[in-house]
Amino acid sequence: MHEGSIMTNTTIETPEQVMTQATEGRLSKHALVSLLAPAARPAFLAACAKIELKYTEDCRALNDPCLDSGCSMEGDRCLQPLLRAGTDYDKACGAEWAKLFVDDANREMGWKAAFSDYGGV
Repeated sequence: MHEGSIMTNTTIETPEQVMTQATEGRLSKHALVSLLAPAARPAFLAACAKIELKYTEDCRALNDPCLDSGCSMEGDRCLQPLLRAGTDYDKACGAEWAKLFVDDANREMGWKAAFSDYGGV
């Protein structure tokens, strides 16, 4: 689980309840992707990749690299800005995920069972 992500022991009855938890940053990217149907996963992962790259670019623009030798992630995503962002990152990915999950066709058939595996039900 991403630091800042919280799993709760709340009974989930509706997709809307899961979407609320996702947009509040309470679910990790890993948890969210497992709740999507395989066909919807690439779109979600691509949306998160854009968010990750934006955090990395914003960090690089500060010109205060984590390493003395400079940023090691030139042109790629870096974990440090995501860790610093904490739940803001989870909220951003959760918002992108909710855009997909709102459509029944994008939900893993056993999404409730999968969610319970993460301690949610």
